[in-house]
Amino acid sequence: MKSRHKRILLVLPEVFGCEGGIQMFCRSLCLATGRWAENNSASVSAIVLNDRAQPDSRYVNGAFSSYVPAGKSKARVVMSYIQQTIKHRPDLVIFGHISLAPLLLVPTTRDSKTCVITYGIEVWKPAGRVAEQALRKADSVMAISEYTRTELLKRNRLAPDKVKLFPCSLDPYWNAEGFTSASLPSIPKLLTVCRLKKDDAYKGVDSVIKSLPAVVKDCGPVSYRIVGGGDDVPRLKALADELRVSSYITFLGELSDSELREEYRNCSLFVMPSEKEGFGIVFLEAMAYGKPVIGGAHGGTTSVIEHGESGLLVNNLDIAGLAQSIMRALKEDGLGARLGQAGHQRLLDDFTFRTFEANFDSYLRTVFPTD
Repeated sequence: MKSRHKRILLVLPEVFGCEGGIQMFCRSLCLATGRWAENNSASVSAIVLNDRAQPDSRYVNGAFSSYVPAGKSKARVVMSYIQQTIKHRPDLVIFGHISLAPLLLVPTTRDSKTCVITYGIEVWKPAGRVAEQALRKADSVMAISEYTRTELLKRNRLAPDKVKLFPCSLDPYWNAEGFTSASLPSIPKLLTVCRLKKDDAYKGVDSVIKSLPAVVKDCGPVSYRIVGGGDDVPRLKALADELRVSSYITFLGELSDSELREEYRNCSLFVMPSEKEGFGIVFLEAMAYGKPVIGGAHGGTTSVIEHGESGLLVNNLDIAGLAQSIMRALKEDGLGARLGQAGHQRLLDDFTFRTFEANFDSYLRTVFPTD
């Protein structure tokens, strides 16, 4: 008897609602799943908690039989999930965040293979009784960095062979090849791209601001350009005023995609000494333009930046060390160019969508072995 075609259900936190590392991962996941489905006579459905609008057709292709933007309604997610699992009986359900994983405990999931994607700080602590039960019941768990995998295993009772490494990639429509880097500006331009919310103070923008007096004293005037918005901006501006470095800082707010690309293209150095990155997509974006990067020697950033080879790593609270790293990247003969070239090559070798898709295809071969 001929078997029915395979069905995959994606249950995701957000894809097109806003920009961020999780959103970029979920876009890549949609594209990889749809392409696999087209090539294997399968179909895909998606339920997305925080999306409100219909999807971008570049990422969601004709293999998708449905795409449900739940508009931040958890009730709609639950109802859609029960309907999908009863009516279509998916062969595989991929939960794009641990907060969605408890749905796999719903009885209608019992005949499906299940996978949970994990990112960063949400699993760098005990998951809680229900979430841990869901993780243990899942057939597989994916971690986007080795650090997240290690912390997940340390803090939850999971079999090590269940938790696999599944790194992020640069957005497939963010051109990483054939970049044209602008000539270095006369005044060095430092760039940070991140959310500026009080809950995200760990990103390290305040550390960069605190480093500027020493950097300016050693290197002369610099321009520190900060992309992003949030409720922590007043505190950061007050800190800049207190340290008398406001004249060197520009808060750019949210930018369009083309404006953001120009900031990357024109910067001298990308710096974000974050303490709690699950991965750090912004480092890949900077690497796409061959820019030297400085990140925090913490969390998943260490999976992206190889210290002294494809960038520099520094402790988030080590202001003197951060200042020294910035000065080295700006002044040490050939260092910035060497780090930028090595970072760009690392991106091409390990973090393109092509690699992401190959990793995903390998995973699907374990779920759907050839008959």
